[in-house]
Amino acid sequence: MTISPELEAQILRLYHAEKWRCGTIARQLHVHHTTVHRVLAQAGLPRHKPLQRASIIEPYLPFIEQTLEKFPR
Repeated sequence: MTISPELEAQILRLYHAEKWRCGTIARQLHVHHTTVHRVLAQAGLPRHKPLQRASIIEPYLPFIEQTLEKFPR
């Protein structure tokens, strides 16, 4: 399904000028969120991936590895 150039321009304006998120734009314009993502990708914007957060166990990994080396069973 294609969307009008006016709608594409409106999506780009809301994203760039108004700093709206993709879901907000989709809800406001009554289009699917993947449509908004597609328009932004066609405009050359890289797709945002969720941020990789540090694991809760990360500070304790050296201790765990040391303990496992000492007591392998």
